[in-house]
Amino acid sequence: MNPYYTSVADLQNQGINDEILNNTGYWRNTTSVYGPLWNIIAEFLVKFSFGSITIALFVFKIASLLIHILNSYFIYKITKSRKYMLLYGLNPLVLIELLSNVHNDIYLILFIILAIYFLLRKKNICFTILFLALSVSVKYSTAFLVPFILIYYFKNEKISKKILFCTISGFSIIAIVALFYLRYYEDYTVFTNMLVQGNKYSQSILAFLMKRANENVFNIVKAISMPAFISIYILSVLTVLFRKKVNLKQLMRKYNFIMLIFIFIVLTTFQKWYVLWLLPTIIWQNRKMRNFYLYLTITAIVPSIGYFLSQGDPFMVGISYSIKMLVLSTICVLIFSNKEKIGKGRTKYESNFIR
Repeated sequence: MNPYYTSVADLQNQGINDEILNNTGYWRNTTSVYGPLWNIIAEFLVKFSFGSITIALFVFKIASLLIHILNSYFIYKITKSRKYMLLYGLNPLVLIELLSNVHNDIYLILFIILAIYFLLRKKNICFTILFLALSVSVKYSTAFLVPFILIYYFKNEKISKKILFCTISGFSIIAIVALFYLRYYEDYTVFTNMLVQGNKYSQSILAFLMKRANENVFNIVKAISMPAFISIYILSVLTVLFRKKVNLKQLMRKYNFIMLIFIFIVLTTFQKWYVLWLLPTIIWQNRKMRNFYLYLTITAIVPSIGYFLSQGDPFMVGISYSIKMLVLSTICVLIFSNKEKIGKGRTKYESNFIR
């Protein structure tokens, strides 16, 4: 059945039921909130399960392992650095959430890495556009990266041509994503399912304010967070678009800062593995910010202990998850910033690459 128009509750109302459907809980009334490519990937992988949920679980885990190996390999191909390959390949949050818990963000990361690979190593804008579109077709968050990548590629063009080429490339990405949607299209609502998550609150700063703060304070923050973020994002893109000289380091630092705001302040539903969206572009950050992102991936594991130790409502235990991560990571940076050696003593190749 069409995942953009059919929820688990709809299936149960039709008398279709099993152990898996009975345990969807929080999401049982929600249709698919992912991009169309993920639904296609999932449908393909499920074909190898032969109707067994146990086999399906192993199929998804094996697929994630293969993607993980590819991600690590292409990170090395891009950076020529075993350090950055291992920082991703052995990262505990990656191993736990992307391999063990098989979140589809691993595919989003794969396509971002491939887009960067074809951008920097092959200088091929067509494949860069294709892989950016594939990533957006898994989860929409990659759309924030697109303008920065295009501006970098066309950085040497005159402003009029730069705007024209970026616009054409942007519409090409939209067209590719739309082609994937054709498989599921029934009406315009197929494009708006991602907005469903905006009505859910879990583990984010906004979720914390909703439960703990004054109602007026929550309503004010909620009302201004998205417009403020969009304004900051558009201003950031325009700033680099009209700048005569830009380099990838400047662009990626702007992008990572914007995504940090989006993940921790704008999103109403926060999940700890969202910080992994930042890993493909971590090499271009300064030492303190790079360490901060790495600490985020490590401290993400610590608040999870509350889920296992608490006898209360796990939703309430995790309501301030994002705040705990930010606080713990900031403390780590303050304590270890003068002792960390990771980021110092770059090779000549790495320094040239980052520039």
